[in-house]
Parts: sequence; structure tokens; C-alpha cells
Amino acid sequence: MTAVPHDSASVAAADSIDAKERIKAEAYRAKREIDKILDMRDSRARSSIDSAYLERVPQRLRFKLTLNASGSDLDTRGVNDDGKFTTEMKAQNKYTVSLSASYRGLSLSVALNPAHLAGKKKDYELNMNAYGNRLGADVIFHSAKTFEGSVHTSHGDTGIPAGMISQNMLTLNAYYALNGRRFSYPAAFSQSWLQKRSCGSFMLGTSFMGGVLKARHDEVIDNPESRISIACVGIGVGYGYNLVLRHGWLIHLSALPEIVVYSHCHITTDGSRTNMPYRFPNIIAVGRMAVVRHFGRYFAGFTAVVNTSQLGDRDILLLNNTKWRARMFFGIKI
Repeated sequence: MTAVPHDSASVAAADSIDAKERIKAEAYRAKREIDKILDMRDSRARSSIDSAYLERVPQRLRFKLTLNASGSDLDTRGVNDDGKFTTEMKAQNKYTVSLSASYRGLSLSVALNPAHLAGKKKDYELNMNAYGNRLGADVIFHSAKTFEGSVHTSHGDTGIPAGMISQNMLTLNAYYALNGRRFSYPAAFSQSWLQKRSCGSFMLGTSFMGGVLKARHDEVIDNPESRISIACVGIGVGYGYNLVLRHGWLIHLSALPEIVVYSHCHITTDGSRTNMPYRFPNIIAVGRMAVVRHFGRYFAGFTAVVNTSQLGDRDILLLNNTKWRARMFFGIKI
């Protein structure tokens, strides 16, 4: 009896093929389960919208290249021992390029910040958003150490150097569209729906802001070390409108002003802590705009979101904080 030679290379190749087939089978099984869940979601969505106004984008897969820009402004005015003062400060703008893939509304994105790669950025920003026809929200965390500007007093103007003022701020904005059957935020901001006819909607909104604004001691402008701790909640009513034009154009505008109904803010200076002055009304506002065009398998456009707040007492200390971001994009539907 003659033994058959054992070919280890052939066995390894067969095992490798079997492993690849198992991976393909598991991936197909996972995709099938995900599709079942998304089919149920889409079925419920179709029953809750007016198909004469809204339609989910028929292509299941979308790729999008986006140029992102964002910035932050911080202004104050008030009264101190030397009289009235105002300050105007800006953080360095941030620019990133991102590539995203979306399968039936589930998205994955990778972003590149050239300034960070070159070691020139000290600021950090995280943006997350989920837009639905009825419910949606933005979550923004911004850590900035590059604010610079000037302070204006009766004695003249003095520069505020970069690094003297820093801010860590978390902002949450949420909305509920009352006419979600016919009006779509995703049509403008995620391009996962198509707005077929012009329509608007009143919205209910709520926002939360929480964070810390710090100022280090500076003898040149006679500024003591201090910090402002912020925690506030706003609620309000706004309106949004999607204007549908010929040749696949969509223009979106919306505004959601809110009144601060809860505020827990205080100031700490040289170890002494006091409540931040307050005078009704304190305001948080969110504005959004978008221009989108679909042409065949492709789409392109521009979106912008502005978050602004006004906290305090204009006769003692008033803090204006504005955070904005803008996006230009081009995508393909498959």
C-alpha cells in the first residue's frame, strides 16, 4: 500500500478559499437581515408621508465628497470698574474634506483636516446629526483655544492675543416638524429623500448648551483669571420651507428661535464665584439653509447651519456666542 503524498500548499489554499466563502456567506446573511429591518422602516415611513410631496431616493447606495468649513465668534458687552466695554473675538476657521458612503440612510464618513496634519491646529470639533422627516437633532462639541480679537473701552482699543481665551462647549439642538408628512429636512441636508413639491412646516424645538469659557490672567489688558460656566435649556417654535424649482433644484430655509427656560450659569474670578447676571429674555436660535440639485445619478449642493445664543444681562454682562458650519458637496447615486 502506497501513501499519498500530503500537499500542504494545496490544503492551505483550500482552507483559504473556504474561509473566503464563509466570510462572503456571513456578509450576505448580515446584509439580508439589515435589509429586512430597513424594509420595515421604509414601509412605516411610506405610510406616514404624502407620496405626492415626498419620495425616498430610489438608489440604495450613495457616495458623497464634501468640503466642510466651520467657525466660532464670541462677543461680550457689559460694565466693569472702568465703565462700559465690548469685546469681539473669533476662533480660527476649520476646513476639512470628507468622503462618505450611505446605504439606505446608514452612513459612514471619513474626514481629513490638512491643518491638523501640518500641526497648525489647536482646536477640536465634533459634529453629529440625524435628520428625519419629523424628528431630528444636531450634536456639536467645540473646543477652541485660538480665539483672538479686541476689547473696546472708553480708554481705547486693546488687542486680545490668541490663547488668552478658551472655550469648551457642547450644544444639542432638536426639532419636531409638525408637517412631516409633506416637508422633509433630509431632502435638504442628507439627500436621502426627494421633495417633489414645495412645502413648509412649523417646528417645535429645544436646545441645550453646556460648557466653560476661560480667560487667563493678562497684565497688559489688566484681565484677571476667570471662567464662566454655562448650562441652559431653551424651547421654541420656528418654521421651515422647501422650495422646489425646475430641473431638480431645491432651496431650503428655516429658523428656530428659542427662549431660555432654564439657566444655571456662574462666573468665577480669582477664586470668588457668583451667579451670572440674567435678564429675560435670554435666547438660543438655530438657522439652516440649503441649495441642492439632483441631475440624473448625480447630486450637488451647499448647506449651512448657524447656532447663536445670547445669555446674561445687557446692562451688566451679555455673552453672544455664534457657531456656524457650511458644506459644499458632490455625490453619486448607485
